[in-house]
Amino acid sequence: MEYRKLGNSDLKISILGFGCGSVGGLMVKGTHKEMLKSVSHALELGINYFDTARAYGDGLSEIHTGALLRETNANNVIVGTKIMLSVDDLHGNGIEKAIRTQIDNSLKRINREYIDIVYTHNRIRSNENEMIHKNHLDRIIPIFEEYITNGKIRYWGLNALGDTAAITEALTRYHPSAIHTCYNLLNPSSSYSLPVTSSHHDYKQIMNLANIRGTGTVGIRILAGGALSGNQNRHPIADQNVTPIATGKTFTDDVNESSKYSFLVKEGLVKNLVEASIRFAITNSKLNTALIGLSSYDQLEKAIRYTNKGPLPDETMLRITNEWKNTKKYKDVV
Repeated sequence: MEYRKLGNSDLKISILGFGCGSVGGLMVKGTHKEMLKSVSHALELGINYFDTARAYGDGLSEIHTGALLRETNANNVIVGTKIMLSVDDLHGNGIEKAIRTQIDNSLKRINREYIDIVYTHNRIRSNENEMIHKNHLDRIIPIFEEYITNGKIRYWGLNALGDTAAITEALTRYHPSAIHTCYNLLNPSSSYSLPVTSSHHDYKQIMNLANIRGTGTVGIRILAGGALSGNQNRHPIADQNVTPIATGKTFTDDVNESSKYSFLVKEGLVKNLVEASIRFAITNSKLNTALIGLSSYDQLEKAIRYTNKGPLPDETMLRITNEWKNTKKYKDVV
């Protein structure tokens, strides 16, 4: 397993991260046997980053993640979780109280002395009437810093899925240690320019800016919620109604769009679209880790196998970028 430095932090993070969310569902709805087998295998093969949140299963993901890491006697693992504010939290001193309460409760559920990195889970908006406005960060970040001083968290990060202008301003103004950024074959705009004709949300190469500024990058939706498997069938414990992030209007739209990369399989460049998607993500050296949402041990085993094949060859990446230029009229490919 390859490791990359998470921005300017002192964390060396596996290029494949263990996603503990509800979309895959393993760490929320999986059996103890399947969860234990999967976490043990991940640790054995070198995965050292586990990404969870209170919002996943109303705390179940944090509870299961912490318990399984203790059961496997996991050492030197990196655990990330998230805080999420509600509209009610914006009144009075609600923001400060909510963050303190959520971090304290996450520490109890995960049962660790400290959490390596805590992110905002809300998307950052430009409109003051939406959650959360960029200026709310003036109240959020001091609490993060307080918990760093107290030794309860090591670093803090931001969700970079909101309004691009607001995210860019927040990145340059507040200097987070890491961001969660959407990055996949259907929408690679956090590192490449989007096509003129694309209707997908344009993140305007925010990953590249983060890399320049020393902010770590955690890639999410590497498989577009499973759509880049090219198959609409969902695992029984996975989220059955996946809402796309920055891609098509529906999951079906994303599955259909993924077919344009079937030439990679037909030409024998990869075994399947999942391999193509994972290796596409780790090919980008600006991405520190690629999170994979999991439903089963089998999915984990395959993801590790594909990761260990390494980045896509230059000629394969050229075929992909040519596909962008020829069929999607990219303004430029960098």
